Amino acid sequence: MAVQLKAAARKDIKAKNLIRKGEIPGIVYGPGRENIKVQISESELLSLVTKAKETTPVHIVVDVNGKNEERDVFIKTVQIHKVTGKIIHIDLYEPDPQKEMKFRVPIKFTGEAEGIKAGGIFDELMRDVDAETLPANIIEEIVFDVSKLKLGESIRVKDLTVPQNVKLLANPESVVAVIKAPRAEEIVSPAAEAVESAEPEAIKAKGKKEEEGQEEEKKS
Repeated sequence: MAVQLKAAARKDIKAKNLIRKGEIPGIVYGPGRENIKVQISESELLSLVTKAKETTPVHIVVDVNGKNEERDVFIKTVQIHKVTGKIIHIDLYEPDPQKEMKFRVPIKFTGEAEGIKAGGIFDELMRDVDAETLPANIIEEIVFDVSKLKLGESIRVKDLTVPQNVKLLANPESVVAVIKAPRAEEIVSPAAEAVESAEPEAIKAKGKKEEEGQEEEKKS
């Protein structure tokens, strides 16, 4: 479901002056349509970036001289001030609805793997994957339940489930995540612990015998 956003056509005001007034400059652009320079209230924009991802459809209504112009866009770039950490500009991309577009879709893992319960380590090698589809069919994330994944087993791109109208562009054999066995030094057996705990006592006992022998030599 698209996130709603309100904006106004930007007037000939410097970006710094806009930001001081609590308005953030931006641009709506895409193939076959005229670009629109916009200004969006800071609170409205913060609300948008909090709940929307790059794969989230955004329906923007732009006030252009008292008339509303509606566009279906996606967040392309958000510029952040290096010192203040505040948003200073946003690019909103309007794709051609009749042409497929490439995008990166996040991968979300759910559940607790059997391999982790057995002492394994979940190694996540891919957090997102390249995909392609029509703008109307874009998915916001891929969910994968790892509950049945055992020690030593892995997830590959071909194991990810997406709608038929979405094409994953990565190599199907690429490893997304794996349940690795813990490293040898991380595994300490009870026998090894017993040997380690016994060593100091043995050293103490040996040292005591040596001291007693030295005392006897002095007496003789």
